Amino acid sequence: MSGKATRLYPLPPREIPANAIYEDLEFPSEHIHASRPYVIINMVSSVDGKTAIGGKESRLGSQTDRQTMRNLRSKADAVMVGANTLRAEKLSLGLDAPRPARQPLAVIVTTSGDLPLETNLLIGEGQQFLVICPRGIAIRLPAGPGRTHCAPPTQSGNVDLGETLKMLKAECSIDLLLIEGGPKLSYSLISANLADELFLTLAPKLVGDTQEAALIAGPTPAARDLNLLSVYLAADELFLRYNFL
Repeated sequence: MSGKATRLYPLPPREIPANAIYEDLEFPSEHIHASRPYVIINMVSSVDGKTAIGGKESRLGSQTDRQTMRNLRSKADAVMVGANTLRAEKLSLGLDAPRPARQPLAVIVTTSGDLPLETNLLIGEGQQFLVICPRGIAIRLPAGPGRTHCAPPTQSGNVDLGETLKMLKAECSIDLLLIEGGPKLSYSLISANLADELFLTLAPKLVGDTQEAALIAGPTPAARDLNLLSVYLAADELFLRYNFL
């Protein structure tokens, strides 16, 4: 991949290879939690706030965006998505470099147990996957390095994400958890004050489809203030990093 990116903030601006965005990323060790992973959300959005085109997130971002996603994955101990994201398209939640030193744990959260694992989940060499579901839900796993964890449900029947994060920290040694959608999972984490940072790629597109999901989606407002940490510009894409206040 060719091209250059300019770091606009923090000052002073400087030019780097476009595929190096987030390569030198560091996280504040003083904010790492004792009982749960440090949670970062990575999403791509159109200028009008939509997170997919025709139901597929992959149609929004550029090749540079996909490389920044891989750079973030290389820092994470686990990558988590919600069931709707997996149902929408085939996904790999790992690293595709030749024989990476380690693969992040792939984590899928489902309420219903309706998961196209055999057709849509692409597992990298040496990668494990974990399905999180409420107690009482039966999951049919394909042959391979996968297992399930039944989490306590909330009053609405959803997975208790707070308890799930504690389990990932205590039982799976997950210190850094990367969330890659969808909007409902991101909303649940943000509204429960369980998200620490947001990485947002602003794609130079207008979707204009009211059926497409917004950046976060939930039943009640989840207003949060954000603090801008960095801004990169590559071609016409903006790469924004925030932490939650």
